[in-house]
Amino acid sequence: MKEIGDRLKEQREEVGITVEEAASDLKKDPILIENLESGNHKVFKDILELKDTISAYSKYLGLDEEEFKDKLNDYLFETTSKISIEDIKDRLKKEKKEEKKIKTPYTLETTKKSHTTYIIFLLIALILIVFYIILRKIFL
Repeated sequence: MKEIGDRLKEQREEVGITVEEAASDLKKDPILIENLESGNHKVFKDILELKDTISAYSKYLGLDEEEFKDKLNDYLFETTSKISIEDIKDRLKKEKKEEKKIKTPYTLETTKKSHTTYIIFLLIALILIVFYIILRKIFL
């Protein structure tokens, strides 16, 4: 990332443009341009903003936009490809464990308590039916 920033800064100085002029023309904050030239990509809110800024800035300076996109992609691949497959699997397992399940009537697991509730309900219904039949015979 540092070499990308150095090359952009070198070109800007060759052309004779100040950071403030470049930032104004690109409608960017001068701090972003300064950080980009120093190789600090952490000030950008995300990779898309970084890519967009590098693309616009290199084009603005008359450099090959695609070359700088490729350099950035190489840098990103190099820094992210150092994560081993085992680390990724471990992270996924941790995320799965931390994942909270949403409980709805469709995802609830049945328990013995819910079976007991059904049995009690059925017994009460049966007693009421029997009681109704007995009362009906008495009053008819």
